[in-house]
Amino acid sequence: MLRAQQNRLAMFEAVYSYLKENESAFAGTNEFVESVNMLRAKIDGIIELEDKRSSVAKGRTNLKNETRTAAVTAGTALAGAIFAFAKKTKNITLADKSNMSYSSLDNMRDIELVLSLNSIKDLATDNLEALSGFGVTNEKFLEYKEMFKVYFDALNSRESSKAIKISAGRGVAALFKDTEELLKSIDKLAEAYRTENKQFFNGYKPSRSIKDLGAHRKKIPESSSNVIATPQS
Repeated sequence: MLRAQQNRLAMFEAVYSYLKENESAFAGTNEFVESVNMLRAKIDGIIELEDKRSSVAKGRTNLKNETRTAAVTAGTALAGAIFAFAKKTKNITLADKSNMSYSSLDNMRDIELVLSLNSIKDLATDNLEALSGFGVTNEKFLEYKEMFKVYFDALNSRESSKAIKISAGRGVAALFKDTEELLKSIDKLAEAYRTENKQFFNGYKPSRSIKDLGAHRKKIPESSSNVIATPQS
């Protein structure tokens, strides 16, 4: 959530808290009571959507990172076996194509890594029978391929999570707009108490102010102008 939205949400909560604590002042006005209940529902909706947006993004990113590490490890091992085979058979072309270190794979962007892993997989498929003597049995090759697939699937899932994140973000923005409109109506209802109940009205207005929760005061450096002089004896 953006800082500006966090500040506005804090204001929404402050308004609701004040009205709930002083609901006896407007208990006889059904529209006022219903508006306050609706305000709570809007706030809860914002929090729920924001939690969904955050959790989806974090969960998918963690999954992608975990499967990427496993895929890079498998790719490095498979490429190493191919390289060793190429060196033994003096296949310079194959050696060049399979000369990939862990760091070189790990530093690639996802799209580049996908291409490289698929290339390694194709090289292994073409030389699978010979690679058995280098530790790559059929079973081991299937294990490596499965690690690649899990990583590829995680990438696709991450793209889906981006769509969910964008959708939730738009929903949050819409709820903020709806809540602002609702507060305008509550402002109008509160005007009836300007003279009828000054204490309630005067307490309501400050709750509508938006405070910058992320702002920090700078420490004033000590200088001759702000240090209190110590009297000399």
